[in-house]
Amino acid sequence: MRSQFSPKDHLLDLDGIEIAVRSWGPEDGIPVLALHGWLDNAASFERLAPLLDGCFVVAPDLVGHGRSDHRRHDSGYYLWEHAEDMLAVVDSLGLGQFHVLAHGMGSGVATLLAALTSGIASMILLDGMGAPFTVAEDERVQHLAKAYRLKRLVRRSRLQGFSDKDGSQFDNLEDALLQRRSRLDGGLSAEAARLLAMRDLLQVGEGYCWRHDPRLVLPEPMPLTEREACDLLSQVSCPLYLMLGRQGAFAGDGFARREAALPRQAKVSWHPGGHHLHLEGPDRALVDQILRVLARHEQGTLQRLVNE
Repeated sequence: MRSQFSPKDHLLDLDGIEIAVRSWGPEDGIPVLALHGWLDNAASFERLAPLLDGCFVVAPDLVGHGRSDHRRHDSGYYLWEHAEDMLAVVDSLGLGQFHVLAHGMGSGVATLLAALTSGIASMILLDGMGAPFTVAEDERVQHLAKAYRLKRLVRRSRLQGFSDKDGSQFDNLEDALLQRRSRLDGGLSAEAARLLAMRDLLQVGEGYCWRHDPRLVLPEPMPLTEREACDLLSQVSCPLYLMLGRQGAFAGDGFARREAALPRQAKVSWHPGGHHLHLEGPDRALVDQILRVLARHEQGTLQRLVNE
C-alpha cells in the first residue's frame, strides 16, 4: 500500500553546512534513516519509501551530493565525515533510536555510523556490504600519490564540471540523463535515472549542470583498506540484514570477498534486480521483508499492531 503522506523537503543547518533532507510518512512513525549510494541522492528512495507504511523515512542528500552543500576546497569526501554528518542529522531530529536503510556506498557510511552510536535498532543493507572503495594496505602510499596527481591535473585542466561552476555542462536534459545512466549503473532504466538526475540538476541559462560536487568522481586520497572495511562490517552489533540483487554488485565473487567479515547475527537474502533494486520498482517481497524487519526490532506502534 502506498503511503498517503506526500514527501517533504527541508534543509538542516549543521555547523554552517546545509544538508537537504527528503522525508516520507508520519513523523511519529518508525524512524528510518535512509542512506543513498555514491553520486546518488535522496531520490534513490523515491519509489521504496512511500511503500513503507507506518514509517518515517528520512533520506538526507549526503554532503556534496544532490541539493546539499559541498565541502570546502581544502577538505574532501570521506566515509567517516559522512557518518559524522548523519549522526548530527539524527541528533538534530531528536531520533534517539532509529533504523538504518542503506544502499551501496551508504552501507559503508552505515558501518561507520554503527561504530559511533548505539542508537541503531536495526540495519538493512541494500546491495551493499560496507565501504565499496578500498585499497590494499601495501598500496596506500602509491594510491595517495596518484590521487593528488589527479587532483592537481583536474585543477589545471578544463575537464567537464571543474572549469566553470556557473557554466552549463549539457545542452539538454537527455544528454545529462545519458551520462547519469552510463556513469552509475549501465542497467539503470531511463525512468530511474530521471528520478536521480532531476534532484541533482540545475538549469543554467538554456543548459544544465550537476549540483553535486565534481570532486566526488576523484578517488579519496586516504580510503579505507579492505581490512578496515571488513573490520567495520564485522563489528556491527545491531540486527543486520543484507538484501542483495541477483544481478547486483555482489552477484559474482564480490559477496565471497566480504562474506567472512559478516557478523554472526547477519542474515542474507537475494532479490530480483540489479544494484538499484530498490529504485527499479521494488517488488512486493522486498518491501514486505523490510517491513517485517522493522516491526521485529521496533517497540513502537507497528510492533504492537503486528502482535495484536
